Amino acid sequence: MPHACLGPGAGTLAGALACALALGGCSGTDETPAPPARIHPHLMVTPAERDVVLARVDREPYTAMLERVRDVAARSYEDDPDPLHWDSGANGRNAETAQANALIAWLFADAAAADKARDFLARLESDWETNTVWDINIRMPHTLMGYTNAWDLLMATPGYPAEQSAAAAAKLTDINRKFFAKYLENGVFRALLLGSTQNNHPIRTAAAIGYVALAFPEDLDARKWANWAASELDYLWGPKGHYVQPDGGVSEGPFYFGFAWGVSAAFFVALRNTFPEAPSFERDCRNRVDDDPWGDHGCVEGEPFTWQDPLVPGSRFELSAAWSLALRLPRGARPPEGDAYFNAFNGGALLSAFGGDGTFRWDWESNLDEPYAMTHGADLVAHHLAYFDDAVAATEPAFTTRFLPDAGHAVFRSDWSPDARWLLLLAEHGDVRKTVHDHVDGTSFSLAAYGEYLLVDPGYYKPEETDNAKTAHSPSHNVVLIDGRSAPDKGLLTDFGDADAFLRNTHDGSYVEYAEAQQDYQETHVERSVVFVGGRYFVVADRLATTHATPRAHAFRLHGWAGYGSGGVFLPGSDGARWERPLAGVDVRVACTDPGMAVVEPPFVDVTVPHVQQFDLQRTITTHGVIDAAVTALAPSFLALLLPYRVGAASGADDAPLASEPVDLGAGVVGWLVHTPGATDLALLRRPGAPASLQVPGGPLIDTDAELALVRLVGSPPFAVMARGTSLALDGVVVASAPDATGVVVEE
Repeated sequence: MPHACLGPGAGTLAGALACALALGGCSGTDETPAPPARIHPHLMVTPAERDVVLARVDREPYTAMLERVRDVAARSYEDDPDPLHWDSGANGRNAETAQANALIAWLFADAAAADKARDFLARLESDWETNTVWDINIRMPHTLMGYTNAWDLLMATPGYPAEQSAAAAAKLTDINRKFFAKYLENGVFRALLLGSTQNNHPIRTAAAIGYVALAFPEDLDARKWANWAASELDYLWGPKGHYVQPDGGVSEGPFYFGFAWGVSAAFFVALRNTFPEAPSFERDCRNRVDDDPWGDHGCVEGEPFTWQDPLVPGSRFELSAAWSLALRLPRGARPPEGDAYFNAFNGGALLSAFGGDGTFRWDWESNLDEPYAMTHGADLVAHHLAYFDDAVAATEPAFTTRFLPDAGHAVFRSDWSPDARWLLLLAEHGDVRKTVHDHVDGTSFSLAAYGEYLLVDPGYYKPEETDNAKTAHSPSHNVVLIDGRSAPDKGLLTDFGDADAFLRNTHDGSYVEYAEAQQDYQETHVERSVVFVGGRYFVVADRLATTHATPRAHAFRLHGWAGYGSGGVFLPGSDGARWERPLAGVDVRVACTDPGMAVVEPPFVDVTVPHVQQFDLQRTITTHGVIDAAVTALAPSFLALLLPYRVGAASGADDAPLASEPVDLGAGVVGWLVHTPGATDLALLRRPGAPASLQVPGGPLIDTDAELALVRLVGSPPFAVMARGTSLALDGVVVASAPDATGVVVEE
């Protein structure tokens, strides 16, 4: 009988590997010849990339990339800090050093580099089980992918003795076998580290394990490894995985998403290189869980499926990179939303080789703090050297403001310059708040302007490894607190806490932009409106309605990056505060529809919530200024101005501090006048039942039943915003109207 390895494609690399993965290995018999010799390299690169790389290493940015590879290759071997315990840090760095040397050996026929890479592989120990790191699974891509790439590249160089290559292969598969046994076949570790997370933990684990399977398909466990890895990555990057939303938003936020994206990109490239045609796998459902929100997985154990390449335009993999770009702070870093620090996105520029547009290149090159990032979460320098296509021109994104309701993100942006005015409003629900890295921050916002991050999300201060970040709960965010809290505190693992928030009533206009974040907590419905006026300043209005029977303590809480350990200028005042850093500052003014509001500072205790922060590039743990606009009332509403400015700007300049003043409009109504060069605007907020006819001192008569109104009184261009009203008139002239009072009208 003919052997099952024979058939269409059996004489190709893809056929040989597919056969091996399907059968656990192919061996020659009297009836069937042995499979053809495997082509090397076939993971990180193929033979075709060698000529491509050599043709362009003499021009930038490839010259700089090669120099980075050489810098890594020059490193010395690191011994385990403790000889009795296998160390993922030392072994991971050694693997990437070996990979760099093997790449140089393959590109330039460099015998010394080949010798060094072979020496590193020979010194690798396979006593992986002696490690003492409980979450070593997320650290394994560095070792397994780096050393596997080194082996694959060395196999394409002369002089690699068969016994040495076999010994290296045996060690890598031995480590992979032990790794798989502990984290996939041990139900306790699988449930705690992979099942309850459904995020970068299983993604990084799958990418590492699957990579070894692609390199060594003849191993008896390769089929098992490949099926699980492909099942996991197909699920989590697909529409059923609840990891990436239809608009590209990623459940665990921009920082940990970076750990998932880079290793996945490397695995997807290797899979594409290994299989010129889409391979088939069998579903492995062992890490599917039935807890909310993942219970609809529909996984059928052993069901065949054909791999759908994520490296194609329009995939959720690409959409997630576009979501990360939309969130970008003006200087280039991603904001510290959820469990996060500032970080640059690694890998987006690689999409230039797979149909991606030039916005990803622009993002990569124009990051002022971390330009040309290629190592966050994965060493992708060699991938950029091989695949980044400089024929795809860098292009600034065509959009500025972007509303992503599935992700729960409203990103207001004046432009794409480093001086842009930028605000991120959060309103996450469902999948994107049900993650171990989420914070209780529905309706929260952060602000940057003129080169500085000013009103902040406090980042990821986690002094206790087995607990949530101290900054995970609502007092650490810019929200309205009721009796010191908003939504329920975050619990451990799948005890997500928080409450659903929703992004609604958005308007992306030519001069005025608007969005609402709505959330229910503490028997109260909160509607937070953000209005961005002329790319210059923001109005934040919080309208509260409650079923609670008695007054409670309410506070409009605000965190800024100045004061205490942060330095700079922090000046609380009677109706707000100023936070100023070296390049820019922001003036905040707050009013309340109920009497008795006072601006107070929460008691300060060093390195303690709410003042503690940890988000900058150096992971500095420090403190900042916090205010509460506090009032005891039944359901007060708050009207705030956020007025950023450039430090040192001349008086009257467009970017100088803006003048503002409160307006007395009677009981139950608060208002602010904002003076910009050549214009005066009025923002007002009415309690239900408050007078509808309002005289602006020295100005027009306002007639409106709206809860929130913002209108230009003097100057151009004219505009009007009306929320929850049917008419807004100035001196009898209607400037905005609606058939009912349920929505929002923006006239500009």
